[in-house]
Amino acid sequence: MSSPISEHTPCIGLSPFVELYWDGTFDADSSGLLSLQMIPNGCLELIIHLNDHHCDLLNEKKWSQTPDYIILGLYTKPYEVQFTAPVKVFAIRFKPEAIYNIFKVPASMFKDSYEDMSMVLGLDFRDFCHRLREEKSISAMIRHTEDYLLMSLQRNKINMSYVNLAAELIRNTKGIRIEDLPGKVFISQRQLEREFKDKVGISPKHYLRLTRINEVLRLMNEQQEIELVSVAYHCGYADQAHFIHDFKRITGVIPTIYIKERGRFISNPGLAYYG
Repeated sequence: MSSPISEHTPCIGLSPFVELYWDGTFDADSSGLLSLQMIPNGCLELIIHLNDHHCDLLNEKKWSQTPDYIILGLYTKPYEVQFTAPVKVFAIRFKPEAIYNIFKVPASMFKDSYEDMSMVLGLDFRDFCHRLREEKSISAMIRHTEDYLLMSLQRNKINMSYVNLAAELIRNTKGIRIEDLPGKVFISQRQLEREFKDKVGISPKHYLRLTRINEVLRLMNEQQEIELVSVAYHCGYADQAHFIHDFKRITGVIPTIYIKERGRFISNPGLAYYG
């Protein structure tokens, strides 16, 4: 689908932790129900509903209305979302390893699931959300959000770790080999694997697949005519079979089907990963 959202860049002090902010409205179609496949983007989304309408997600095999303030965890496979009325939201897209720095909560808590963030963080967070919903403009919402996040960072005082560095290298170094990561962050392979799964919820290799496919999707969204071979090569794939396997695993379909039917997907990879 053409993206109904607007994206906003975080301040320099938060850029190691927040990929972007976004806002938008999702609405049902003429049948009264819009059902879309959400493609994992390798991040965590903290979504704050700005009106009384919410989307529906599957929870323990039952459709449930999402809470006012929801954290969408690090999903590794596509999932369905439904809209029956206009849903207006403001959202913070966190880099998965960095949510621990801000909230002392590891992303592994939310792997392939969602939670009511007010139940996780409590009264202080609910007060922040209530005040944010009272703001009249997106710029004011972002200012209020950044004040809150910077205060949380200062209060928690968690130093950047080799997990932060490894995740950043995966996002920004095209063609990086996972076996080279430990030497670049000065830690053993076993320690890196353990801490990465602890903080992020998946292995570095699995995270690399997510970031590569999202870079592919970003390029697909930007280009009118798509040469899949060159796009895959640009994103670090030398082997087409490997590329198609990863693409289907993360989006649920092969690349040619995605191109033909992209209107039924929500694919918002956001800012470019690779420099």
